[in-house]
Amino acid sequence: MNTGRRAGSAPRWHPFGDGVGFLTLYLVLAFAIPSRLGMAPLGAAGTPAQLLGLAGLLWWVWDRVAAPVEDNRRTRPVRTAAFLLIAAMMASYVAGVMRPLSSVELNAMQVGLLSALGWLGVLLVAHDGIPDRARLEVIVQRIVLAVGLFAMLGVAQFVTGRPFTNLIDIPGLSSSQSLVSIQTRAGFNRPAGTALHPIEFGTILAMTLPLALHVLFHAGHLGRLRRWFPVLAIAVAIPLAISRSAIIGALVTAIIVLPSWTPEARRRAVGAMALGALGMFVLIPGFLGTITDLFLGVGSDGSARSRTDSYALAWSFIQQTPLTGRGLSTFLPEYRILDNQYLLTLIDMGLVGLITLLGLLVSGLVVALRCRRRATSTAVDRSLALALFAGIAGAGMTFAFFDAFAFPTFTGLTFVLLGLCGAIGPLSASNQRPDITGNQRAAKPAR
Repeated sequence: MNTGRRAGSAPRWHPFGDGVGFLTLYLVLAFAIPSRLGMAPLGAAGTPAQLLGLAGLLWWVWDRVAAPVEDNRRTRPVRTAAFLLIAAMMASYVAGVMRPLSSVELNAMQVGLLSALGWLGVLLVAHDGIPDRARLEVIVQRIVLAVGLFAMLGVAQFVTGRPFTNLIDIPGLSSSQSLVSIQTRAGFNRPAGTALHPIEFGTILAMTLPLALHVLFHAGHLGRLRRWFPVLAIAVAIPLAISRSAIIGALVTAIIVLPSWTPEARRRAVGAMALGALGMFVLIPGFLGTITDLFLGVGSDGSARSRTDSYALAWSFIQQTPLTGRGLSTFLPEYRILDNQYLLTLIDMGLVGLITLLGLLVSGLVVALRCRRRATSTAVDRSLALALFAGIAGAGMTFAFFDAFAFPTFTGLTFVLLGLCGAIGPLSASNQRPDITGNQRAAKPAR
């Protein structure tokens, strides 16, 4: 956990072993089971991954109560910022129930708060439950593998036009929507994998790409196929989402990561991107034009106009309750789809909510950047810190282009990466750290 436990505290049984085991199960549930499947009474908060996140929160709280730690480290900014965001959500919840609410809005508030607590659970386990530096690398490698397989499912959906997710049937889980994970744009299939929407699919890939590049360069023991497969799958699948958000997110991560490479590596990367664009031009006639039209034709695009036309409506709601908002998750999609999580947070949670959300994202960025600057002797630590920084920066950018909190897989992965940002500093700076089970484990040097 945070520092050191009381002397004589005995190890206790834990169902997940350590935080890496928990997060691995979370990845399986989040990426292998379509997000549309869940326990009907709980709505969007009833997916298996979300329920596991709630279990993770309870596990963290129980661990802290059962075996309190002695805090001899300074305050953890990411964890503190996460608690402040949850406090802002609860304040917004209270503000919401103090005004007349429809039953639909009240249900949306409850589902929104449960979802947020589940995301907090995975953040805290990632933040405090990884015992040493070697295990941190293990969970990063598993995240990259999970997203690589997720990307391959999207490629298969694009090529075949078949969703494949409709073949998944899990007893006890139901869906209010069809399990068809494919949409179309300009005549091309837009895959979503097991996510809710192609935008979510693409943004997940974009934020994970820098981690995949980190594994490619610094996990030589895995073998070439294991290292190259996720990078290639993710790079190929990002444009297939035909999403401005995904492409912008990928560009942000590339701009951050590429300057840290050698000139030769940068030349090869640019050459690979040019070759990939040429390959798409040849193999998929009209596809490259569709991608360029996303940006050149933005003025005539209906979804882009919808975003800009929503500002006046949004401002009218913000003026009514500027401090705590009208209530968590109460600005429903049937009122207007804003495609801007920052603007939606300002309506739902007011200035307090927006500031705490920005504070959480900035805290992750600052901690990752600080860790990179301090890791002067270990290239792998610098690489991982920069990869996490780039992933959070890419995610934070895409928050401005879609309603991120409505997409549980994307938001859950964002919270996992934020938790890892909080974990990397102590794991890199110390030789020994107790894990979430109370056992002391020596940190292995990164290779």
